Order: sequence, then C-alpha cells, then structure tokens
Amino acid sequence: MFRETHTFNNKWKLSGIHKIHYENLVRMVGGFGTIPGKLIWPTSVTTSPDGDLVVKDSGTGHIQIYSSDGRFKQRFPYWFEPIKGLGDVTCMRSGVILVTNGTRVIQLFSKDGELIHELKSPKLTWPYSYGITVMQSNKIAVSDWSDGGKVNIIGVDWRMNAILKTNAIEGFHRPVRIAVSKNEDLLVAEGQLFGRFQGCCIKVIDKERHLKKTIGPRYGKTFRFENPSGITVDTHGNIFVADEEKNCIVMFNPDSTLSTVIVSEGLQGPGGLSMMEPGLLAVADCYNHCVKIFRYK
Repeated sequence: MFRETHTFNNKWKLSGIHKIHYENLVRMVGGFGTIPGKLIWPTSVTTSPDGDLVVKDSGTGHIQIYSSDGRFKQRFPYWFEPIKGLGDVTCMRSGVILVTNGTRVIQLFSKDGELIHELKSPKLTWPYSYGITVMQSNKIAVSDWSDGGKVNIIGVDWRMNAILKTNAIEGFHRPVRIAVSKNEDLLVAEGQLFGRFQGCCIKVIDKERHLKKTIGPRYGKTFRFENPSGITVDTHGNIFVADEEKNCIVMFNPDSTLSTVIVSEGLQGPGGLSMMEPGLLAVADCYNHCVKIFRYK
C-alpha cells in the first residue's frame, strides 16, 4: 500500500485541477458472471460520443455497453483472442466501435452491435495487435509486438472502409495501450505482460513521430512503474496511467513534472482507462470483474 503524503501543489491549477480526490470511488458496473451486464475479465474500456461506457470483456468474448450512470444497455460478441487479454476497444466520433483482438484484423461495429466491416490488408503485417486509438486526423494507431514492438499509424478511407497506408514507428518494448493528446502526441504504455522486459515506462511520440520524452520507470521521489498497462489523457492534458502490477492509478500533469497516486486500494489487475464527464475516470478492474469510476478532481 502506498504511503504518499497528499500535500496539494498549486502548480496543478495550471492544468485545471484545483483539488485532487484520492480513493474516491463513485460507482461500479459489472460484477462476476456470464449473464448480460456481468463481466469476467474486463480488460479495456472506452467512452462513446454519447457518454456510454464500452467495455471489452476478454473472459466472455463480448463488448458490453453501459450508460454513464451504470445501467446495462446491451452486449454483442467479437472474435476471441488467440492469447487471452490481447486487444483493445475504442470509439470514433461517429460512434463506430473499433476492436482489436490480437490478430491482424480490426473489427468495426455500430453502436447497436452490428458488425459493419473488418479492416484487413496485406499491409497489416503484425502478428499480434494490442492497443488502439483514433487520432484527431481520423487515422488509427495500433500497437504490436513484432521486432520488439511497434506502433502502426494507419490511414483509412472510411467511406470505403479500406486501408490506404501504414507507417510503423519502431523502438518500443512490448507496447500495450495508446492514448492521443489534443495536439496529436501519442502516449504509449510499455508494459510487462509476460515477464520482465525492457520498457516499463510511458513513451511520448510527437506529431512528427519522434520520441519527445519518456516518463518512468521512476517517477516522483520514491515510486517506480512495475507494469504500466493502461493510459488516457483528459482535456487539459493530464496523463493517467494504470499499473497492473502495483494495482494503482497514477496522475501526471501535462509536462509530467508533477505526479500523484490517486488510487492505491481496491484494484486487482487494472488495465484500460477512459475519461468520462469532467473529473471522472473509468478503470477496467480485470480481476475484480468490474469497471470502477473514480472522481479525481
């Protein structure tokens, strides 16, 4: 358990935070089970343009959707992963849901659960897809583990649902989930899913696709990442990281000069993160079989 002293630094106000909430659980959705509304291994979560929570449950092979106040709405199946836990889920501004599942295929679903299309092409050469995010330009970024690790930037003709071009950014070590900032920086979590490898940090890639900075493995005065597994960014640029090994959530200000552990209790295997309404953060709490929503400001 962490023993961080919670002394507020006024520099947080520069990134829209005037008070930090710690261990402030607002609500929880899911719970163990296989019936609609229940979850087995929720590994990823995203927020739709309508404010709904979209959860990828690797335990049942379903996408489940909940309203912002936690009411179950629907679920639908996707392909099971070749390796449990691989893959991610994200939403486009149109409401289309994108799912990766550890293969070379990216599935597109309507918000009603209809399979619209499967993006696949000889240009997609990775063996195992993992994280996915939609960029401001409507390109998509997908992490994969070939040659140590890459992030693939994929241009898509969304009218034809056809892949136009791919560009790989190399130099990663087991990249897992990805977030994108409003200025098109990519934030890539390098985790330790199957044993200890290099990485254990967050790499920030600028819009020219160069390494801008690395956050970790050490941060603050006494802390160190063990397995950064999820990442997201709020509208002010504050960065949130889930550490699956330490079972905690860390918040950084935009230039990562400030950090604080906002959740250190009650999590077991936190993975995907997603911003909800201002001040709320959704956490896929895998081994507690639920998604937890915390207030952080």
